[in-house]
Amino acid sequence: MGMNEILTYSFISPKYYDKIRMPENCTLRNSVVIRNPLGEDTSVMRTTAIPSMMEILSKNYNNRNSEAYLYEMCREYIPTTPDELPVERNVLIAGMYGGGADFFTAKGILEELLVKAGLKNYDIEASSQEYAFHPGRCAVLSVNDEKLGVIGEIHPECCENYGINTRAYIFKIDTDILYKYSSTEKSYTPLPKYPAVTRDIALICDENVPVISLKRAMEKAAGKTLENVKLFDVYQGKQIEQGKKSVAFNLTLRSSEGTLNDEQANSTMNKIMTALEKAGASLRS
Repeated sequence: MGMNEILTYSFISPKYYDKIRMPENCTLRNSVVIRNPLGEDTSVMRTTAIPSMMEILSKNYNNRNSEAYLYEMCREYIPTTPDELPVERNVLIAGMYGGGADFFTAKGILEELLVKAGLKNYDIEASSQEYAFHPGRCAVLSVNDEKLGVIGEIHPECCENYGINTRAYIFKIDTDILYKYSSTEKSYTPLPKYPAVTRDIALICDENVPVISLKRAMEKAAGKTLENVKLFDVYQGKQIEQGKKSVAFNLTLRSSEGTLNDEQANSTMNKIMTALEKAGASLRS
């Protein structure tokens, strides 16, 4: 996807944790200390790969490279007990700036990666708790309640600490969890015999309701009859109550047993609307 691979050292300076705004009480500050380091800048084993990526982005930026799209397969070292080896966590981290890079560029690359890896049923939710990231432009990915990774725009203060005077973006995923839930098996699905029924619905919900939760509610209520759900509009404005948003979906309904009639399609839509109401959404009048 046009990115360049980098290779960084696994040992860093403990001061790097301050540069990425890691809280003083964060457990990730507890690093494995090297007994005979070459210097303070290489005195501990990293517990997060974000400082390593930020260092390379900073070098590129300060050497006047107009853009950088970088990634690394690396490890993070999480201490256990004094007489045991640390947990070596395998991660993939990607960082970028310039060249039109924004949150959706990073998200598109990550989503394509997950598709290629065969991971489909993952959740992505907004998060304001990731210290290195902008609190309003960050999301956490999870699979079966296990944290898969994080994606977002780097916090302006963090960029300033590295001398980067532009917006930068990073995503990081735990590849052990990725491999655990991914599947590259391909299964044949015959072309549909019967025509589809399409319906558009516009909903009103609180602005903090994640779209993914509405989609999951529809899929669970409709079962196999719901072939596809596509979000095509999110709107907040004069016609919408403050604190609310309008979201519109295109639904594709299809049965493998025969052509859906109006009664069957309406029955499925009623189930969907019941589930959406329980999820906090109602039809927009």
